Amino acid sequence: MRLFIGIPLPGEYAQIIRQIQAAWKKRLASKVSWVRPELAHVTLRFLGEVDEDKVPVIVQAMQDAARGSFAAQGGAGGFFPAVGAPRVIWIGLRQGREECAAYFEKLDGGLAQAGFSAEQKPFSPHLTVARVKAAARNDEWSGLLVDLKRDWPAFTVSHVVLWQSILKPSGPEYRRVAEVGLAGRS
Repeated sequence: MRLFIGIPLPGEYAQIIRQIQAAWKKRLASKVSWVRPELAHVTLRFLGEVDEDKVPVIVQAMQDAARGSFAAQGGAGGFFPAVGAPRVIWIGLRQGREECAAYFEKLDGGLAQAGFSAEQKPFSPHLTVARVKAAARNDEWSGLLVDLKRDWPAFTVSHVVLWQSILKPSGPEYRRVAEVGLAGRS
């Protein structure tokens, strides 16, 4: 099973992302693979291929990391990498960054104790809007950044989800494997 842990987003985010994508699909000459808006989420930890019998220890690590629900809100966007041709177009968090980072740290430690490798990249909570397959020189990347900086709606992060990512020619499909509430801990 190809698994990842993430935060689901409210439906308003899918609507706004759909509007941004509709506006920019026509304006960019770059070859861009746009994320289906209804699949947008904040990834906390990508696990990759995992045997199904490991799901209970993953869920336990998710539960152990829970320290209460928290408020979150989208913020300005950006690109990975920060310099050079963009490969990923993303939206960051204006609110909830510290809480996401604290949850990630506890989660990553719990997963390491369960035998998973610790994450090597620095944690940066974001939601991916698109992946750039081939960047065109004269695209208006700065204009896209301005458009990503919106008044994103605030929402409460009350649970995290363990998703299975099923890769298909038409794009990935996500299946919820487990959901862990955050409000029960303090």
